[in-house]
Amino acid sequence: MAKNDNAHSVRLVESLHRNAGHDTAKEFEKKYPLSKSASIEKKYEWAKNTCSYLEEHFDVDTIIRVRKDCRCNDGKSIANKLLRYLNRANSIEEFVNTFNQNETFAFMEYVSDNRILFCYPECYCACVKRIPQELSKTWCYCTLGNAEGIFSKVFGKDAKVTLLKSIKTGADKCVIEVEW
Repeated sequence: MAKNDNAHSVRLVESLHRNAGHDTAKEFEKKYPLSKSASIEKKYEWAKNTCSYLEEHFDVDTIIRVRKDCRCNDGKSIANKLLRYLNRANSIEEFVNTFNQNETFAFMEYVSDNRILFCYPECYCACVKRIPQELSKTWCYCTLGNAEGIFSKVFGKDAKVTLLKSIKTGADKCVIEVEW
């Protein structure tokens, strides 16, 4: 049996186990293994197959739950950076403006005092960013887990996040609506 030791695959199998059950996770792991030595082309194909599998087996809410649970990190360092900007600001609009003046990895758009758009100017996914081909939106739902963790910590309450646009689906930027 092929090795399944790539971090992306391991996280997905663990998420499937938590959100869809042991049997589903084992079925996926057996059918779609991914080794940590996989080429970028192999990783992209695995991501494409993952999207197809999820879309064939689950409804959109379950797909989002599974993918959100696959986030690459907990976002603590970004949350701490954002908290410093928020704590120095007198309003959400000032928070957004200060962030935009100081950061280049992402930018925000002010919508209201309880809603912003958090945007990435490029794809940061290590699994697929180097292949200049589009993917299903299913793949990009993992970024919602990251954003949810970041902004729940920043605002001290549950954040509702929605993926509006994604570079890998053909958009010019990734856009996540954040409400709290």
